[in-house]
Amino acid sequence: MKLFIRLLALCLLSAHGLSTTSVLITGAGGKTGRLVFEKLNKMDGYTPIGMVRSPKKMKMLKKMGAGDDQVVMGDIFDADALQGAMKGCEALIVVTSAVPVLLKRSLFKMMGKKLLGKEVGRPQFKWSAKDGFPEKVDFEGQLLQFKAAKAAGVEKVIVVSSMGGTQDDNFLNSIGKKEDGSEGDILKWKRKAEEELIVSGMKYAIIHPGGLTDKPAKSRKLVIDVDDKLLERKKRSIYRGDVATLCLAALKAEESFALDVISEEVEDGDEGLQSAALALGEFLDKGVSYKY
Repeated sequence: MKLFIRLLALCLLSAHGLSTTSVLITGAGGKTGRLVFEKLNKMDGYTPIGMVRSPKKMKMLKKMGAGDDQVVMGDIFDADALQGAMKGCEALIVVTSAVPVLLKRSLFKMMGKKLLGKEVGRPQFKWSAKDGFPEKVDFEGQLLQFKAAKAAGVEKVIVVSSMGGTQDDNFLNSIGKKEDGSEGDILKWKRKAEEELIVSGMKYAIIHPGGLTDKPAKSRKLVIDVDDKLLERKKRSIYRGDVATLCLAALKAEESFALDVISEEVEDGDEGLQSAALALGEFLDKGVSYKY
């Protein structure tokens, strides 16, 4: 098995001479999506195609080195746009998600409670009107992408999701939830979409990262597990770039899988693609399955 792990890492790093594989990345204008695009664009053997919703995001990807034919503008709820973007692609990486917006007035309420010696509680959020709420984006939107992918003959779908899906009482499920119970439960809706992908007949990779950070530790390694066991740790965050790198490693894996991942600061860590491939290979060799 160790030989397989080494070969997987080497295969990822040396794709010279192979035919190019087109990969559609939805949500390519977001913080994580743009890193997926940027890293894949530098990887031999692959042609990333970023799907964005605005000219501003399109311009941003082109500044990062995208060619005119590597960026498409469209919405995941536009069937024609999805169909056109999927044409000729062999893989799909989904980095779309509902986006929470902080309610600033909740911060003032927290400050007032603190001054009065009361329990401060948590800040409150709503969902971005532009992006939509979880049921719409993380469930219906993903299902539309899966349907379009299957119709276009896409062989593999990689979804960047979130840890916490096994916990109904996870704080993230309360974000943006109204008194009638609507518009919340982001992790529940993500999980429902994942379940649909699993039975779709396409190969899949479902990645549940911990808390996303914009700055990496200087030296780190990936820690992979299943079923939200990593949430028991005190530190459970991961640099967005490491999530993007793991997406690249997942493209080469033959197996379908779901996993949780965080990054751990170590003295002799390596944040590169080979390190991600090794971590993924070791996880797959264990034969551990996510419980749905």
